Amino acid sequence: MKEIIKEAANKLGIETIGMSNTTDYSHLEEFLLKRKNNNLDCEFEEGDVKKRINAKNLFPELRTIITVGLPYGEGYKIPSSGHKGLLSVSSHGEDYHKRVKSLLIKLAQEIMHHIDFKFSPCVDTSYLIDKEICKLAGLGNYGKNSLIINQNKGSFIYLGYLLTDIGAEPDAVIEEDICGTCNICVKACPNKAIFESGGINPKRCVSYLTQTKNYIPLEYRENVGRQIYGCDICQIVCPLNKEILNKETNEDYSDLLVDLKELIKMSNKDFISKYGPAAGSWRGRNIWKRNALISIGNLKLNSMFENVKAELQNPSDMIKIYAAWSLVKLNKSSGRDILYNNLKYENDDVKNEYLKLLEAEI
Repeated sequence: MKEIIKEAANKLGIETIGMSNTTDYSHLEEFLLKRKNNNLDCEFEEGDVKKRINAKNLFPELRTIITVGLPYGEGYKIPSSGHKGLLSVSSHGEDYHKRVKSLLIKLAQEIMHHIDFKFSPCVDTSYLIDKEICKLAGLGNYGKNSLIINQNKGSFIYLGYLLTDIGAEPDAVIEEDICGTCNICVKACPNKAIFESGGINPKRCVSYLTQTKNYIPLEYRENVGRQIYGCDICQIVCPLNKEILNKETNEDYSDLLVDLKELIKMSNKDFISKYGPAAGSWRGRNIWKRNALISIGNLKLNSMFENVKAELQNPSDMIKIYAAWSLVKLNKSSGRDILYNNLKYENDDVKNEYLKLLEAEI
């Protein structure tokens, strides 16, 4: 059966594929609970650890998990533009959720030429522990940045898997330490989110900060830079990605640049029309707009001072709070005068933020 599955994958051009019969991940329960107790989890995760550690909770008939890694980012160089925001390379082109899911379904259909079976495709949206599933199927091992690194494709691979009721021989798990003494990503991480011993503090990770709906502390905002969604720094500096990034490519990565002035003025309808097809668009216009305000401040786009000031009238407290920070970054004296004069009109949450900005060293 294993040969049939791999032959079907090969027919579809899938080079990175692995299988696992492991359905119980209780070996991670203590780690997940400790992470949760230390406030190192994030709001995108399923809160019920017990639910996450058994794949049969999602697919009771489960026998074999077929995992795939779809490469991306070949020849990627960060597009240069001093006045635009930036999306992670994972947002380039068609939404990878759709792309990988479509490929998984085609793979299932190809296998069905040989055997009838039940399946469920998963791409980054189930409550299961995707990276552990792919690791145990032999796709790679964890890098210090917590990403799965494949020996041939590096970490620039979209992960997906099919939960199936097929019985197939599993692939060998790669147990070797893939990073060794290398700590380049640890040093390069903008907010020092990667631990020396491996693993990350997501609350400091720029990629997480661009996605969270929670408050972004003042001390983390500068290092968000011009990121509107995601962050690629730890992958770009990784020596194991060098070959991928140095490949010749015809890909035009300019679609990752974001017009900040356009974005903060954009209606929700226009946002969906322009950015809806991108993988990062699921987070919605207001989160992108918040990140645009942070980017404007970090890029010192003084020509946008009046545009940012106008956002102090936004009905969203979140937008007001980050517009206030951006205003002070653009012009400390004028920005603080405006905030001081607006204090009497704001509710306690916004007022407290303004007071903080009036005293903070920014």
